[in-house]
Amino acid sequence: MKEVEINRKMKIICTLFTFIIVSCTVTNIYAARYYRLLEKERVIFLGLRGIDTLAAVEYLDLPSATERSRYYENFWQGKTTEERQEFQRRIEYAFQQFGRYAPLSDDRIPVYVKYGPPSKREEITPEKKIAIKTTEIVRPAEVWTYKKYGLIFDFVRMARAYKKIAESKFGEEVKIPYMKEIISDTSIELLSQLPMEFNTRVGRFRQKRNLTRLELYITFEIEDTTDLIVSRTVRVFDNIDSLIEEKRSILIAQNSDHGIFFDEVNFWLVPDDYRLDVELVDVKQKRLGRKSFEVSLIDYQDDAKKISDLIPALLIDKAFTHEKFNKPVGRVIPLTVTEFPLCNLFYFYAEVYNLETKNGEHRLRTTYEVTNKEKMRREIVDVMIKDHIEAGDVAYLAAEYHPMDLNPGSYIMTLRVKDLLSGEERNAVSEFELIPIE
Repeated sequence: MKEVEINRKMKIICTLFTFIIVSCTVTNIYAARYYRLLEKERVIFLGLRGIDTLAAVEYLDLPSATERSRYYENFWQGKTTEERQEFQRRIEYAFQQFGRYAPLSDDRIPVYVKYGPPSKREEITPEKKIAIKTTEIVRPAEVWTYKKYGLIFDFVRMARAYKKIAESKFGEEVKIPYMKEIISDTSIELLSQLPMEFNTRVGRFRQKRNLTRLELYITFEIEDTTDLIVSRTVRVFDNIDSLIEEKRSILIAQNSDHGIFFDEVNFWLVPDDYRLDVELVDVKQKRLGRKSFEVSLIDYQDDAKKISDLIPALLIDKAFTHEKFNKPVGRVIPLTVTEFPLCNLFYFYAEVYNLETKNGEHRLRTTYEVTNKEKMRREIVDVMIKDHIEAGDVAYLAAEYHPMDLNPGSYIMTLRVKDLLSGEERNAVSEFELIPIE
């Protein structure tokens, strides 16, 4: 068995080595052909690569300048003069701005050629990150946002080129799979019960009249939504085990026929200690899932709590999915897990209360600090600072976080809020883990 295992490992190593050699060979062939071109032809090749990869390869493979010129003219047959002129403007700008050092490797060039100038371009330098004897490698990075297309691109500089490490979507085109409540007199009875897995998380927020808004977030996976009906029951018990409130709903899936579906249930409770019992029944597949957990709202007694929980979110934008996900900042799709794929953008939501106001407006400074949890010492690897001036004595805060090239591991996000009028500070904390993409 040991010999078989060794042979298997050797085969894997040989396969990987062969793949690396082949990849390097192909890259070197393309580089050799690219650098034999005139500068004008190099610009054309890089531009074509941004809108039509096959055309770019065919262009590069042609043996003579005459054939390449003819190919390029034929490429634009049937297209408008405006399209060609815009393409020409984009490729010339992209080549001048991003093609100085490693044009074949810089992913900003094809993105710029395809989408044009971003509506927002953020350049992130190592000075943005504060490190104390840290082993984290900090590289320059850029974030490009295209509001028109609902796209965000994250680039990190590797050697002399910027590589695209993440592409995120937002806006109306992003359809969130969610569970919708319907009116039904369906009676749910299960004779045989298979297990139903689901995840939960809660968010605690202050409400008026000494009430706390308890938000229960639920996610679960559905392979096929055809004829699917889910019964959701949530019971709230006080600390002497008396039933305080119960919500029963029949749910149907919306916006997708499979995948991870999001749900949210809200309660308005007097600050106290509670137990939540959650029950989900998948009528179609005869599955049943139950969870029970404790929640304390004591901190919100007499409006003493001045900052809410810091809730991680899959998405925060101005689009609409359902009223249950709406907040003053827009659509907030909360997450029930704390594990996120490397490099992928995610969000945080929080509320701050009892702020001082001047002329009806509050002024505050938010600092988001990301700390490496696994180190024995405090080690900040990223800091985001932003000032806010808004109406009212309550701040509704939405932040997007780009992990960029942070290593896999456990991290702590600390939100520090300073009231610039009173000088008072408030803190909220949330933990997350970055995991390799499978």
